[in-house]
Amino acid sequence: MSWLLITILAYFFLAVVSLFDRYFLIGSIPNPRVYTFYVGIVWFFLCFIFIPFGISFPTIDIIVLGLSVGLIRIFAILFLAKSLFREEVSRVVPAIGGFLPIFSFLLFFIFFPESGLLNLLQIAAFILLVCGSVLISIKKFDKGFLNFKDLRYPILSAFLFALNFFLIKNLFLRVSFLDGFFFLLLGGGLGAVIFLIFKEVRKDVFAQKITTKISGIFLAGQIFGGLGVLLQNYAVFLAMPYQVPLINALEGARYVFLLFFVFLLAKKFPQLLKEEIGGKIIFQKIFAILFIGAGLAILAIK
Repeated sequence: MSWLLITILAYFFLAVVSLFDRYFLIGSIPNPRVYTFYVGIVWFFLCFIFIPFGISFPTIDIIVLGLSVGLIRIFAILFLAKSLFREEVSRVVPAIGGFLPIFSFLLFFIFFPESGLLNLLQIAAFILLVCGSVLISIKKFDKGFLNFKDLRYPILSAFLFALNFFLIKNLFLRVSFLDGFFFLLLGGGLGAVIFLIFKEVRKDVFAQKITTKISGIFLAGQIFGGLGVLLQNYAVFLAMPYQVPLINALEGARYVFLLFFVFLLAKKFPQLLKEEIGGKIIFQKIFAILFIGAGLAILAIK
């Protein structure tokens, strides 16, 4: 199976996770540090599932690289959660969807010049996908939208995610997919443990009330998230270095799936549908889907 199909499937699962993120960050676990801590703890325990399948322990430099990948990703999730908690979703999501593939493209362009460049059609697909990602996720555009002071967390999150993809591709060029993914999970788990060094975080974590219902829903969300991250990283493993920014640019596919889920849930949660397609937003999203579809068509043909 090609990296393109795997990427689309990954964003399907990650779209499901977006619904869980909304539920927790505005309700049961409204603290970004606590939410990220629990995500990292789940990663820590998940990594041990892979040990029976034959994890090898390479040289120290590769182990450090692998752990750094997971550590960077968990902090990227932290700043994403902070962004969603502090700012409007209509500003955070488009900012990350726009900056992430651009940062990723620059990293691979600078450090992998010999690996090949996108041809003209792929560049066109990249531009269409990035524009579609921003357009489908934006809900309002005003003078304050491009206030970089307010967008510092989303931009930092986008850069850390781009750096994560860049480093994980470097790791996959040196180790098997199973080994690389194991160290990513382990690094994320260690990142969660590092959170406990800070007194305020410990206080928040131990003050958080976790009921059976909350833990069950949280674990269900992490199962979908785990599948999405697994498939997304497998796509990175299969892709050439210069194709990784295209995987990031395909982020818009997640929002297409998310919009589809919103329609399915509209009867039970009508406020979601009103939020997503109220007023003139529906026409904007249709154009965004056309952009994303055109970008996908170009990649599929090539």
